Amino acid sequence: AKEAPVSKGKIVCHVAEGDVHDIGKSIVSALLRANGFDVVDLGRDVPVDEVIEAVKKEKPMMVTGTALMTTTMYAFKAVNDRLLEAGIKIPYQCGGGAVNQDFVSTYELGVYGEEAADAPKMAEAILAGADLGKLKEQFHQH
Repeated sequence: AKEAPVSKGKIVCHVAEGDVHDIGKSIVSALLRANGFDVVDLGRDVPVDEVIEAVKKEKPMMVTGTALMTTTMYAFKAVNDRLLEAGIKIPYQCGGGAVNQDFVSTYELGVYGEEAADAPKMAEAILAGADLGKLKEQFHQH
């Protein structure tokens, strides 16, 4: 039997609560998997509670969230706040048509991913020792 490749790390991916558009998340998940990461894909329209529970259970190195509808982007802030309440401080990469860097910068764990291809780059940066501050420095336009 062929041995499974060693995972570089685990990442939880989801689409914001209330949003059913999952193409962005699917691309992010596929790119992360192709780059050797273990992806826990929660799907679309994922309730905030479910994201928090998955993070507590899976203990990922990073969480990604996508939103296409502007009405759903506030779920990102809720996820951020609940993670902090739980004492979990991991990068929360957020992207999609509904959000921009200015919005994602309003919450502590948020790192803006302009393109799906940023997700594996961020994950690699975390492996190389980048913390939240470094990630924001590297991936945000100044």
